Amino acid sequence: MVLMDKTKHALIISFEGIEGTGKSTQCRLLSKYLKNKGLKVIVLREPGSSVIGEDIRRILLHGKGKLTSFSETLLFIAARCQLVEEKISVNLRKKDIIILDRFIDATLAYQGFGAGVDLKLIRKLNKAVAGDFTPNLTLLLDIEPKDGLIRSGRNDRFEKRKLSFHSRVRNGYLALAKSYHKRIKVISTKEDIKAVHKKICYFVDETLACANK
Repeated sequence: MVLMDKTKHALIISFEGIEGTGKSTQCRLLSKYLKNKGLKVIVLREPGSSVIGEDIRRILLHGKGKLTSFSETLLFIAARCQLVEEKISVNLRKKDIIILDRFIDATLAYQGFGAGVDLKLIRKLNKAVAGDFTPNLTLLLDIEPKDGLIRSGRNDRFEKRKLSFHSRVRNGYLALAKSYHKRIKVISTKEDIKAVHKKICYFVDETLACANK
């Protein structure tokens, strides 16, 4: 059993990546792995995991009509604000680990690098709603955009966008990983689910070991 220092707040682990990387599956697998270690875990998704957040998710992924890139950005930020206030803040002392299926890096990658919204502005908005809630560890699941879109099935508003958009998003994620290499770990999803999960567990165990020192 892993012992967490109860004087500290929960560790925050985020998953990032373009469509088709299997983030949601890996979130579930990691949650089970950590619970088997005796840790208290909660999995949250962006946008979503709150009533308002889920409503915003439906608009962003399946809503009718065209959203401007900036409107899209503001909706993601609004959903993040609800998530932080309603879910992350209240679970900092209740849980040992908070797993996030996307968080602050997603808006930088998609709306910033992908859609061209000013990166400095996005960082200011992220800071305004997320404050100091920067993940302790971010697992960037990587895949070639063409392969990822084949896996995803192109069912929502983002999956239906051009390959060039997804290439910019992926390159943005890799640029973020280079800038924040201590926090963001890149994991290729070319291998099967079990092999990817094993690599994820390695980085997570390493983070837990540092937290328990």
